[in-house]
Amino acid sequence: MLTRAPHNDPTPPLQRWNGALPLLMTGAVLVMIALDLLRHGLHAPHHDEGSADHIAIFLMFGQLPVVASLLITGRKEIRRIAPVLAAQIIFWLLTYLLAWMTR
Repeated sequence: MLTRAPHNDPTPPLQRWNGALPLLMTGAVLVMIALDLLRHGLHAPHHDEGSADHIAIFLMFGQLPVVASLLITGRKEIRRIAPVLAAQIIFWLLTYLLAWMTR
């Protein structure tokens, strides 16, 4: 049985589960925010958190262990995973900016 060290993994970071999954989760939240903006505009009515809000919170905080996994397994190849981490940070900032704009 052949085993590879994580730093010898030829798979690009974006094609690994722990590289792509957080981006997909943030993308889902961005779609939810965009739909809310399309439906209500920038000045949405204030309401109690509904199921969509709880799903968005679950998706955003559920990414943290997955991103930590990417950092731990890719610690020897930080230059290869840096673009994926940068994209994740940009997505997070965009998500929180859009959520702040809708308040």
